[in-house]
Amino acid sequence: MTADDSGRDTRVIDIKGRQIVVRQLKDIQIMMLTREAQILSREDSVDLQRRLLAATRLVDILESAIVQTVDRQYVTDLSIKGELELSDLTGLVTAFVPEPEPAKPVVRRGRPPKTRV
Repeated sequence: MTADDSGRDTRVIDIKGRQIVVRQLKDIQIMMLTREAQILSREDSVDLQRRLLAATRLVDILESAIVQTVDRQYVTDLSIKGELELSDLTGLVTAFVPEPEPAKPVVRRGRPPKTRV
């Protein structure tokens, strides 16, 4: 059923209309994603070869979170056809961001009573 289920938390995300099970990235993977994204964004100070390597690493890390091999192949096929954007894969990271707690209502206190002199 799964290629490498290491017991990490999983979620289901939608990629181009297909429900795909993904596992939570490890801290080091998130750190590497951040590093490679920063390198990719530095167009003026990083050479083209290094930026291409950063893009490849980004996709490899994101694809490693996909649990099933058939789903990983689906994402690869979309990429090859040019039908997949990097933004389509952001659900791999954001699926595990905890929901923010609802804000507590602001309680306004009344004005203190005026004392007359």
